[in-house]
Amino acid sequence: MRVILPIAAALLASPALAAPATYTVDPTHTAVYFGASHFERTTVRGRFGKMDGRILYDPDSGTGSIDFTVDTDSVDTGNRSLDGVLRSAQFLDAQNFPVARLQANRFIVENGKLVAVEGSLSLHGISQPLRLEADRFSCGETVLFGVRRNVCGGDFHASFPRSAFGITRFLPEVGDLVTLQVSVEASPAGAAEPAGK
Repeated sequence: MRVILPIAAALLASPALAAPATYTVDPTHTAVYFGASHFERTTVRGRFGKMDGRILYDPDSGTGSIDFTVDTDSVDTGNRSLDGVLRSAQFLDAQNFPVARLQANRFIVENGKLVAVEGSLSLHGISQPLRLEADRFSCGETVLFGVRRNVCGGDFHASFPRSAFGITRFLPEVGDLVTLQVSVEASPAGAAEPAGK
């Protein structure tokens, strides 16, 4: 699920940005993990390896938008056989629905702190409302390999019933409730500069 993210919202805490800015998700520091119960004994976990995302935020109005996508074909549980089942028409049907998409336009801030992002998740050809709760979020400058950039990032979580997206195979042995853990970092496009400046 290229899943997205509330990174933009945290821009509320970034006074250096005085105009609307587009943030691009850094795929090397962004990950989407999922889990579902197996016979109510253990949890099957996995992740998606390919994602992309854009965030537009206007600090003056406190408004913005998020568009985050995940390639469903990139699902990885560490078990090739299970990955094949998840990609098949029994679950994600990656051939017909190659992308899962999160779009949001509501950033919820309390006492100057980002607490959640609300929008919709499109999966398996169906869109449903989704709220991502923020575990932590911050913005600031980082220097890596001699390059200075402004970065916003955080950890978020959410859950949803897969049956709401028409994915019902192996219910109830494989649980209906799917949990998401999303870690995201993003930077304004073209904002990087040599650290010496």
